[in-house]
Amino acid sequence: MLSGRVQSGKGDAARWLALFNIAYSRKTGMPVFPGSLNVALDAPFDWFAPAIEERTIWFGREEYGGERDILLLPCVLTNLNAERAMLWTPTTAARNRPDPWVVEVIAGVNLRGTYALADGEVVEILLLE
Repeated sequence: MLSGRVQSGKGDAARWLALFNIAYSRKTGMPVFPGSLNVALDAPFDWFAPAIEERTIWFGREEYGGERDILLLPCVLTNLNAERAMLWTPTTAARNRPDPWVVEVIAGVNLRGTYALADGEVVEILLLE
């Protein structure tokens, strides 16, 4: 279980999630809203820790026609109506992110809008097996 606070992002994920939306939906098995919710955790998140890596879905650039490989991690947002979601990151950001305590969450809905989330509000993330 992870817990963190909503923070503003740059909007870069929205561009890529919109451009490759059909491929993302096919890979995740759910609709994907073209945008992510940035959540600042209390500690750095290590995408390559063994317990995380074994749950991660690899989405290779050759599968969807993009420029980078993507890592996806199934989760449920327990305090947001148990919304099904995924942690999302390009592999380059997973390795070299300047703020490794921030995770980006994608879902089938606009999380910020649907749940009226403001910067600083807490989001609880349950990672799935």
